[in-house]
Amino acid sequence: MCRWFRKQRCKRIIINMHVLITRQIDQSKKFSNILNNLNIKNTVFPVICIKKIKPEKKYIDNIKNADFIIFTSQNSVTALIENLKISDLNEKKIAAIGKSTKELLCNFGIKVDICPKSEFTSEGLLKEIKNNNIRNKKIVIIKGLGGRKYLQDHLSQDNYLYEDINVYSRNFPEKLSLNLNDLVKDITHICITSVDILNYFKKIVDIQEVSDLKNIVFISGNEKIANKIKADFPKNEILVSLNPTNEAMLKTIT
Repeated sequence: MCRWFRKQRCKRIIINMHVLITRQIDQSKKFSNILNNLNIKNTVFPVICIKKIKPEKKYIDNIKNADFIIFTSQNSVTALIENLKISDLNEKKIAAIGKSTKELLCNFGIKVDICPKSEFTSEGLLKEIKNNNIRNKKIVIIKGLGGRKYLQDHLSQDNYLYEDINVYSRNFPEKLSLNLNDLVKDITHICITSVDILNYFKKIVDIQEVSDLKNIVFISGNEKIANKIKADFPKNEILVSLNPTNEAMLKTIT
């Protein structure tokens, strides 16, 4: 009976749920399709725009000379692959920060040697790299402009690190197609999968003078993001996902 009641409660929650998806447009649409297939009402509202940066020749040369390549996001993969031959990554050790990044690399035919099992953060990736006893390697980190230097700082103690290669930038959208004040009247949950997304969401809240957020539940991509949400929106309930993948976020929501 208890299990039956839990199922009925879950069904009621899903029926009444309306999720705001805030990731970049292509990733938001993927999650939206997943929710649509489950009949979960949702709205795509990207608060971040990704712009690719073409790396200079010296950076491509560094990749060719490196032993170990680290990809810190899906965006780092798609932005770099446009400017590199897949064969240039042959016989190199490859690390991915998370499951989605690993799957994307595999789709390009690139074998991933190291990836965290659940903690899809720089900290989680560093632990996995150290567990694999990576030392005395020539390493290149592929990342976004303005991203953290955590891996660079820690891995440089036992390895030679080339300069990080910034292959994309995270930007505030040039134009917002929807007004957040109109959306929040029906929204029950807001997905926040990165600190950058949270910062841009907060900027929109301030610009559009949105005040009616108190009853909305935030779905955070991990504990670190949750702590930042708590600081910016202390009155709101926060549900914390194991990681920011679609699979984990969906499990947290439902």
